[in-house]
Amino acid sequence: MARQRTAFLVLAAVIVAATAACDSGGAKTGAGEPDVATLQTATAASPSRSAPPTVEAPRFRLDDTDADRAAKMKPYDDCLKQHGLDVIAIRQKRKPPLGDAAREAANKACEPLNPLPPWEEDPANPKARDFTYAVVKCLKAKGVDVELSPDGSSYGFKGSVDDPGDVEKGMSLALVCRREVAKSAY
Repeated sequence: MARQRTAFLVLAAVIVAATAACDSGGAKTGAGEPDVATLQTATAASPSRSAPPTVEAPRFRLDDTDADRAAKMKPYDDCLKQHGLDVIAIRQKRKPPLGDAAREAANKACEPLNPLPPWEEDPANPKARDFTYAVVKCLKAKGVDVELSPDGSSYGFKGSVDDPGDVEKGMSLALVCRREVAKSAY
């Protein structure tokens, strides 16, 4: 009998503790009546079925391979294609270009999927100009004829139409310098 009474008291204590835990998120049944435990708490918000899920654009990295870049671009390219803007087909002249309004609508719809630049080169990064300046300095040290834009946010390779060697050399060394500068404290 003592065992049954002890078991009953333990069970009663568990029920009281569970009820107290449920009371904080229960639903009122009426004036002056105790809370009733529910599966949803008053603070739980049900997800909106009408709001589309938020998508965060991927970010390119300086160490991305061509395959990495292509994989990050695929959702954006697919979105553009779904909106009638098949960039590759237009470039290959297999499809006529869209009108301005249709192109703008496709770009607006797909912009959240457009990959962001590497953080080192992102205009939102307060040190992006320092990074660009350091890349230009690296390229010049490697013998590339390059100049910094007036606002310091980009650079361009010099070269003549007859001898595009500096541009090709600059293009091949730009990634090398970008990676070298990123590893340093620039």
